[in-house]
Amino acid sequence: MRPSPTLKFFQNQWRLLFFGFLLAFFSSLGQTFFISLFSQDIRDEFVLSHGEFGTIYAIGTIASAVTIIFLGQLADIMRLRMIATIVIVVLAGAAAFFSLVSSIATLIIGIFLLRLSGQGMMSHLYTTAISRRFNAERGRALSVAIFGHPASEFIMPVLVISLLLMFNWRQVWQITAFFTLLVMLPAVYTLIPSRKKQNTNRAEVDTPQHDENIIHWTRKQILTHWRFWMLIVLILAPSFTSTGLFFHQIYFAEIKNIPIEQWAAGYGFFAIFSIFSSFSSGFLVDKFSARRLAPVALLPLSFTIWVLYITTPGIMVWIFFSIYGIAQGASYTIITPLWAEIYGTKHLGSIRAITQSLMVFASALSPVMLGLMIDVGLSLELLLLTLGFVPTLASGMAFIATYKLKD
Repeated sequence: MRPSPTLKFFQNQWRLLFFGFLLAFFSSLGQTFFISLFSQDIRDEFVLSHGEFGTIYAIGTIASAVTIIFLGQLADIMRLRMIATIVIVVLAGAAAFFSLVSSIATLIIGIFLLRLSGQGMMSHLYTTAISRRFNAERGRALSVAIFGHPASEFIMPVLVISLLLMFNWRQVWQITAFFTLLVMLPAVYTLIPSRKKQNTNRAEVDTPQHDENIIHWTRKQILTHWRFWMLIVLILAPSFTSTGLFFHQIYFAEIKNIPIEQWAAGYGFFAIFSIFSSFSSGFLVDKFSARRLAPVALLPLSFTIWVLYITTPGIMVWIFFSIYGIAQGASYTIITPLWAEIYGTKHLGSIRAITQSLMVFASALSPVMLGLMIDVGLSLELLLLTLGFVPTLASGMAFIATYKLKD
């Protein structure tokens, strides 16, 4: 199937692409970078060390990783409009609940709900819907939706820091819950056509575009095949590295003597270069395929960690965030369509439920591991070596898994 001209494609499909963008944007409520903005307030209120809070975060995150294995399959059997409405309401409810946590137990529950509905299901919905809806244009379509991540990583830290000057951290979460409902519920019913309208609309969002040249694997088949377990590291590595960096970003900024305001401003560079990288990678995926690009997709992420080691206050902060943006945009845009390319789209929801679960699990591991390393006083060099080695290893494993893999 030949890809459509880019401008015409965006004009015809802008509603679904924009909805994917909004899902990615508001998934930030359950993303580590957003929750970590409140880490100092939470640790102070509950008297927690870095390692203790990391452990609590890991418990809630692992619980969400297990849950999404079962809930993720709903993307194969429920219409997008219905499941999106449910997930959005649950996410807003999770944010409201998080503003009321009063004990370690409720803190764990709050993190579980945020991670499940935000990082888990919101991300799962847009990647599954777009990956199965488009074939020849899959890379470009995902690059538009993925743009929601750098946009939120740029806007949300500045917004949260500004709100924290006027309100306490609990009130900020309540404002966030209300804003999520205010934007996302109308979006569901204006950007996703009803079933009746889909019958007369050639862009039927719930109708997968199956490539007849691809064998459509089931979940059981991929779990018993060696290639899946070699490729899954492409999901685990960026999740482990980026989550560890985001969760302890305040600590890294402090140890590098970088003012928090300057650190937060660096997300502007991150967003700009991530957007550029994401769009560029989307075009490359459509031209060369994700399976060819996957082995090199994570190498820029390893390089980013080494740059952090030499980062100092001033211009180096902008350089670090610029390179980090390139790495983040490339890795997610290239790796996301890989599953549809290799395993087909018929059972993509249940397959992505596994990958999403393992990704969430990896994101639970790094905060607690690095937190304990910080608590025992290990050096910055060892922390960064841990974060940087994982993507490098993943690239090697992906090269083996995709070597001589036929298009």
